Amino acid sequence: MSEIQVDGYVQIPKGTIVYPTGDGIEAPSTRNMVVKVAKIVDVDVKSNNFYLLLPDEMRLRYFESSGGKHPIDRDILEFTDRLTKGDYRAVEWSKKWALIANVQPAETPVSAKTSKKTAKPEKQPLTKLQQMAAGSVWRFIQDAEIRYKVRNPAYATIRDDVVSSLRQQPSHARTQTVESRLSDLGVIDHLDQPWGPVTAGEIFTVRSKLTSGFAGGQDVPMMFRGEKFTLPYASLEPFVELVNGPQT
Repeated sequence: MSEIQVDGYVQIPKGTIVYPTGDGIEAPSTRNMVVKVAKIVDVDVKSNNFYLLLPDEMRLRYFESSGGKHPIDRDILEFTDRLTKGDYRAVEWSKKWALIANVQPAETPVSAKTSKKTAKPEKQPLTKLQQMAAGSVWRFIQDAEIRYKVRNPAYATIRDDVVSSLRQQPSHARTQTVESRLSDLGVIDHLDQPWGPVTAGEIFTVRSKLTSGFAGGQDVPMMFRGEKFTLPYASLEPFVELVNGPQT
């Protein structure tokens, strides 16, 4: 069997769980696909995407452990070891990714072989989100009231009840129906909360970044006034400017 590598092609079998790299929720693939691998990334306990593999109940315990000095619970490690088949890597393509253990090497599609080469697009300047890397220093350019999001404690319970009531439906239909039913009930997975005021000129340093949208958007854990907070990028972007890039 050929080795899966960057710029190679893989087949994503129908039913494979596909994760978004930005906003959205994971869902099973509705058809067999052949895609070109853009990246191979780690999804072990040290990676930003590890928590996406976990059910809600395990996810909460994982964040409690990873944010402190407690070891990760054994059942979480056993669950993910079974899920990943022991290979904690993923292939990424077109703003989506799937576990490498769930995909298969594929031949280059005929369409890719015969397509004409096109000129490389001009290199675009980095966006503010791309510049907001670990080690970068930022300044607030105006006074602002910052808000953040926390997980709705009722969401997991209500979602489980809805899923149970729909267990007779096929899995692909059930996912869509569950989200629709939760929307009708007005149940959201995160609650918007006020974090507090900041003043123009206040400076902070980004310590790390969750790039997969834990709180409904791009989240940036960072240092404020000597304490660590996780805040959605969208709540910061209008009010900040880059002072210095990542420190090497």
